Amino acid sequence: MNHKTIIAIFKKDLLDGMRNYHMILMFLTPIILSLLFSNVLSGSKSTSTLPEIGVISSPQQPMIESLTKKGLSGKIVFYQNKHDLESAILEGKIRFGIILPEIISNKSPKKHPQGITMLYPPHIPDFGVETLRATFEKEIREQLGLNPPPLPFKFELLPVAGSSSISSAAADSIFPILIVMAMGMVGFLALPMSIVEEREKGTLNAIFLTPLKTSEFILGKTLFSFCLALATICIMLTVNGKWGNNIASLALIAGMGVLMTIFIGLVVARVAQTQASVNAIGTMLFLFFQIVPSLQHTSETVRKIAPLFPSTYIFSGLRKTMFLDLEKVSLANDLSMIFCMTSAAYLISWLVYKLKKADK
Repeated sequence: MNHKTIIAIFKKDLLDGMRNYHMILMFLTPIILSLLFSNVLSGSKSTSTLPEIGVISSPQQPMIESLTKKGLSGKIVFYQNKHDLESAILEGKIRFGIILPEIISNKSPKKHPQGITMLYPPHIPDFGVETLRATFEKEIREQLGLNPPPLPFKFELLPVAGSSSISSAAADSIFPILIVMAMGMVGFLALPMSIVEEREKGTLNAIFLTPLKTSEFILGKTLFSFCLALATICIMLTVNGKWGNNIASLALIAGMGVLMTIFIGLVVARVAQTQASVNAIGTMLFLFFQIVPSLQHTSETVRKIAPLFPSTYIFSGLRKTMFLDLEKVSLANDLSMIFCMTSAAYLISWLVYKLKKADK
């Protein structure tokens, strides 16, 4: 492999990028937005989009039967142990968790010292915790026919111990999405735009007429965009203090995610013949890439299609590495899916440029 060729392409892209105001705007936009959202969205994270209640209990437990009769059967998920329940809460699969002993089915609860435990995600605001407590306590009183004063058994609310960061709840949602946005802007828009611009100027054909291997062209074109996207992400994380404790895993997921969008962008550049076409195709890909992971918990339809989008796994992996304890949540599925999708994107881009190079 000719390393001088790869470096030469990188230097050319660097000089072209410094003169291209579109590239500069795409570089600065996610950094500016990260600072804006970090300071403005300091409120709490809404739990209304989280779909289910996790329960450790028997399905025949009277409290569960009562909730089922009220139309909540589709909202209840049963777990066998506390570790699985906590992991589901941290990963955003459920809103909160409840551990119910058999005490709740007895009309004489004073005979049973065992209590009820409710688990909720870290960073949920105080008023959210109190709302959960009041709602479920009301259900308990209705089930047992109890009136105030306090319940005759222990009712405990505990945050799930799984956060590796002191970040705010809003940042938990905003920053992974902003990083995904930076990847998409560079991969789906900036890179194919620069390649199509070269085609329009006639310089791309000149490159293809040289004894250039397909892999050398892809690596050369990838290098500048890869550095640009990673620089953007690093600055965003640094100026906002969001690196967390899992830097190696965060860097791995961000790096593979950037490569994936770049390889897809190379295919877009081959298909799109004009910069207007790049805008149309790239913007569509960018919007789906950006929106689907952030809305995956809002409806059943979006949740079903979300696994088909690579950004879902990138977002999930980023969120876990930035804000959660990796001893309680697993990155294996996210990493394997991102790796497979990135490899597939590279193979497709290699085939596209292998089969057709210079324009006639």
